[in-house]
Amino acid sequence: MSTALTSLLGNDFVNGADLASIVGDAPLVGIYFSAHWCGPCRQFTPKLKKFYDTLVAQGTPLPILFASSDQDEDSFASYFAEMPWHAFQFGDDRIKVLKKKYEVSGIPWLVILNAKTG
Repeated sequence: MSTALTSLLGNDFVNGADLASIVGDAPLVGIYFSAHWCGPCRQFTPKLKKFYDTLVAQGTPLPILFASSDQDEDSFASYFAEMPWHAFQFGDDRIKVLKKKYEVSGIPWLVILNAKTG
């Protein structure tokens, strides 16, 4: 994991996880922009979870960070409870910065980054 990735994503996530422990030696990391209220997101999340679980079972890690667009913390918590990965804190300002950087024009939106270069 690179300092560029830490600079980009930060180091404070839900449940006190830090980026180094989330990413480990994985070559890639995903940012999943989604929300509980979004119908297409609710359809895509189980498919992404199945893909994620398949990779884990094969020993191919793909750490994913959930970047919520939920409007209240209860919806965020409820939706995040369905996910096997990590998340930015609810309302984290980094989410807006990342949406702009990766030109997120709708959700669901998945960005895959090189863990070494960000």
